[in-house]
Amino acid sequence: MTTRNSYLTKVLVALTFSLILSLLLISTSVASVNPGSLDQDDPYRTEEFAINAPGELQVRTSGGHITVEGSNSNTVRVEMYVRKDGKNLTPSDTNLDKWEIDISQSGNSVKAIARHKANNNWSSWNNDRPSISFVVYTPKEISSDLKTSGGHIEAKNLEGDQTITTSGGHLNLANLKGKIEAKTSGGHIDLSNIEGDTDVRTSGGHISANTVAGTLQAKTSGGHIKLLDISGSIEAATSGGSITANLNKIDQFVDLKTSGGNVDLSIPDNIGVDLRLKGTFVHGKLNNFSGEMENNEVEGKLNGGGPKVTARTSGGTVRLSFN
Repeated sequence: MTTRNSYLTKVLVALTFSLILSLLLISTSVASVNPGSLDQDDPYRTEEFAINAPGELQVRTSGGHITVEGSNSNTVRVEMYVRKDGKNLTPSDTNLDKWEIDISQSGNSVKAIARHKANNNWSSWNNDRPSISFVVYTPKEISSDLKTSGGHIEAKNLEGDQTITTSGGHLNLANLKGKIEAKTSGGHIDLSNIEGDTDVRTSGGHISANTVAGTLQAKTSGGHIKLLDISGSIEAATSGGSITANLNKIDQFVDLKTSGGNVDLSIPDNIGVDLRLKGTFVHGKLNNFSGEMENNEVEGKLNGGGPKVTARTSGGTVRLSFN
């Protein structure tokens, strides 16, 4: 290799290395910014209200996400974000003349509502319009009514009754204490650190719950259900997935049902329950059991009986274990 060829080779290697390094830096920079994280952008509008807890919060939007987070503050801070085609919009480059925006306070109640004037139906949203999302920081002691037809909803660190509805997004609920009713038609539901009576439903997603105490109802038409570290009474049903349930304490009943998957149930050792298990096969080592036991069905009393524990599947196996 001539001196000139050697020099050109070194230059080419150096340029290639520099290009790769630049691409890596760009990739890292892009990865460090989550385009769906609204609170990294400047809000289109911000309002603050002082209230005395416990308070009430109502949030409505027909095309965006809703995030509500509680803290020890006595201030409600509402941040409104406007986005279109993945871009965060500001008052200088767009106006909302065709929208009805109401961010206001009445006593200890605060509302944040975004409604398009041409459409009063919350279930319909036009992709040509911008989406309006809300991020709300509130006192912990607050009850909320949250609804969006086109986005995800996240609620955390709240104490009170929460009513949460979306037609097209996921639900992420964490560190909540109180009565919870949450529904989505097209997304998954994730629960963690929940205390209180909880009713969650989805038509097209999975349900995951970790560390829940109270009466839990979890129903989906098209996904799996995974329940870990659960204490209380449980009703869980799915038409198209499996159910996994790890229970620390059983109050009045456990009722697990699926039409198209397996059921894996773990209950405390030495607990007394009235047991009914039914599936294509039923597996489990039962001591101190009185009743009827077949390959596909078990019904009777375990350790003298107690709360009713039912697990059924039409197309899978039921497995019972002890923790």
